[in-house]
Amino acid sequence: MRKHFFLSVALLCLATQALAVDLRCQGDLMTVGTIITKVRSKCGEPAWEDRVGEVKSTTRSGGERLLYITQLTYEVSGGYYVLTFEGGELTKTEYYQY
Repeated sequence: MRKHFFLSVALLCLATQALAVDLRCQGDLMTVGTIITKVRSKCGEPAWEDRVGEVKSTTRSGGERLLYITQLTYEVSGGYYVLTFEGGELTKTEYYQY
């Protein structure tokens, strides 16, 4: 029982650290909801930019519109930040170490 408790605590600590992956540029955090133009103006041009897909979205009036899914990759010391945007709005940030 005690072993399971310590294992659970260790896994919880690791999971919490994995969530803190927001990119900081010029003092601002690029968090979910940030628009792509703000990211570009604060962080500069990315090392890579890829359009990786598209998704249909329903508007308030009931119509449909197509949103492009774009990934911007920024190289920072020790790793890469991959920012995923849907329709120009940041939806996910991932960090990969070298």
